[in-house]
Amino acid sequence: MLSKLVALMFMFAVGSASLGQAGATREPKKRPRDFLTPVGFAAYMKTKAYRQQHEQLEQDFWSRLDSAEQVEVLSQDRNEVMRVIISDPDFLRVAKIRYWGVKHAPEIIPDLIKLITDERIVGLIGFADLMIWERVQAGEFKFYDYHGRVIDDDLSLVAGRASWMLTEITGQRFGEVSIRSLPAQRKKLSELWLAWRQKQKFSPSRG
Repeated sequence: MLSKLVALMFMFAVGSASLGQAGATREPKKRPRDFLTPVGFAAYMKTKAYRQQHEQLEQDFWSRLDSAEQVEVLSQDRNEVMRVIISDPDFLRVAKIRYWGVKHAPEIIPDLIKLITDERIVGLIGFADLMIWERVQAGEFKFYDYHGRVIDDDLSLVAGRASWMLTEITGQRFGEVSIRSLPAQRKKLSELWLAWRQKQKFSPSRG
């Protein structure tokens, strides 16, 4: 329990600003416009959790990606995004597709929900000071004292990536996928997300 509290303290201390890019190049709050306005509207977008998460992603996208990277990320299609999720071990590429995901939520959310029960292992490289807590405890990841980013979902797993992506692009959370998650637990988590999805009723973007 104590270790979990320590992990949460790290997570809230560093936020998501260090995730997926090397360093800030622009002032986050001075972006000229919103880049990640979703192509559809749904009920969850009214929640405080979503608005806070969306604003953080907007700030990161503007401040930490140069113009060429921004175009590259948003010009991807669903097939390329899915390829990264299910087969690319590079953490930075996985982190960047969150931006595409939040903008194209209606298109990608059903796919992500299905992937929560996927049992494939991709592995993870280039993750710098990322800490996936159960892999830290197992001695597979290094523990960084008072810095780094803690993620509960295991991004070495396809299912863990799907779970993390869903939370990152919606601000909602129903559980996590770890190296210890049993198939029955993943199935239950997938069912919770599916029940949530069926209540959303996506409609064309208002913006």
